[in-house]
Amino acid sequence: MERFYKLIFQGADFSRLIIVFVSQGILILLFSILAIRVIRRNRTRAHLALVMFYGIISIGFVLNIVYVLLGSTNNAVLLRTLYVLSSFFIAFSFVFNLIFIIILVRLEVSTRNLAILVVVYGAICLSLYLIPNGISFSPTWVPTYSFTLFIVLCVYFTAFMTLPTLYFSFRLYRTFEAQNLKKRLRLYLAGFIIIMGAIYGAIYFITTDNQLYKTIYGVFALIFEVSAALLIYYGLGRKL
Repeated sequence: MERFYKLIFQGADFSRLIIVFVSQGILILLFSILAIRVIRRNRTRAHLALVMFYGIISIGFVLNIVYVLLGSTNNAVLLRTLYVLSSFFIAFSFVFNLIFIIILVRLEVSTRNLAILVVVYGAICLSLYLIPNGISFSPTWVPTYSFTLFIVLCVYFTAFMTLPTLYFSFRLYRTFEAQNLKKRLRLYLAGFIIIMGAIYGAIYFITTDNQLYKTIYGVFALIFEVSAALLIYYGLGRKL
């Protein structure tokens, strides 16, 4: 038990502990509650896409917590697998947020085309782990991204998640005539921009060794992510 305690808390900076055990723990609970509330209201394809977003990103956070807790095993295969699965689920979840908006813009989009989109995005996301020496681990299993992987991840999220979601959101905004609908979409957009900012910040957090940045991000990450989740829900998720 003492060795287990040391491997988790020694060599792990305070900001990382806050993000993993406090921020992500609270987000798992919040996203689970929001997913249940959304699915109880309706089960349209748009609702299900939003539930998948909340659910899959929560799975990623759960796996990340398990990854940190099992660091004391020093099982390289297990820990690398857990970390890859965790980061994959978090990155991949955003395709369902994109699908959520696409469905609202084009209700006639076929399920087959949506399935193809999910498979393509999944393949692209998995290919990120093929970058040589993209992820390295410290003796206490703290991950660090190479500068190359940092750039690739930023390009991935920008080109395949951020810009398409913003594009379809603005298309949706132009179709709304009622001011209350436009207001709700603005809330959603604010939430989306905040959560993407948190994702970019997290990527840099894992890449950099700047302790001042890590401390600041660790303190504010929870505020940003909770605010984003609630804005997305109260913007469009609560009542479509």
